[in-house]
Amino acid sequence: MNPSGGWVWHWHAWRHQHAWQESVLQLGQWLEETPTSSKELLLIGASAGWMMPSAWLQRFEKVTTFDIDIFAAPLFRRRHGPALQASGTQLRCHTSDALTHLQTVLRAHRRAAVLFDNVLGQVRFHHPTVDEASQRIETITKALRGRSWGSIHDAYSGKVVPSPRPRPLPSRLKTLQTPHHVSDSARMASPDFAEFGKQLQPQGEWLDHLTANVFPEGTPVHHIAWPYSRAYCHWLQAGWVAA
Repeated sequence: MNPSGGWVWHWHAWRHQHAWQESVLQLGQWLEETPTSSKELLLIGASAGWMMPSAWLQRFEKVTTFDIDIFAAPLFRRRHGPALQASGTQLRCHTSDALTHLQTVLRAHRRAAVLFDNVLGQVRFHHPTVDEASQRIETITKALRGRSWGSIHDAYSGKVVPSPRPRPLPSRLKTLQTPHHVSDSARMASPDFAEFGKQLQPQGEWLDHLTANVFPEGTPVHHIAWPYSRAYCHWLQAGWVAA
């Protein structure tokens, strides 16, 4: 079973669409602000595009998706295909591991903007040790030098105080200068992170998804709460790196 996808994930995403509306709205607002003029989008880890607005995808002439999940491509076409067809956007979906063959994929799409859609935070689940996962993420980001690219990924996730209804999400925060290669404990101790985390009502120790150093220093980073369920929340980071 794919540890970060599969039919269980798609069923959960379908069932929680209403509860995720605020997170999807914030992600959509961030995407509209992404500074890219590329006419082609390379979407890695696309899944079914559950949290991806069709309107943003329609700004491109060509969208190419990659995901290892066998359900991702048909569901992505079902969710976004009609809108992209209406805008004349060419859509091609691939069921393959773009991360393992990243250099080849990038060479095949030299002019495309690249977006990692909630995939870099899952790398740790596909490697036996934390060190291997961290090195893999570093290798991926190094391969993108000179490209226009962005990522939406988990920074941390964990239990929260259970809520009988969808909880109000904290305001979106924007860190204009992101220190690079600082410890996770230092990041969590920063005022912005502390205030954001406090609003999520965390319980116990949260999981570190090893994505603290994904973006180069100075990258504007948005922090977005994603209520995965009423008792578990993900802390998403979204950033875009200009070519």
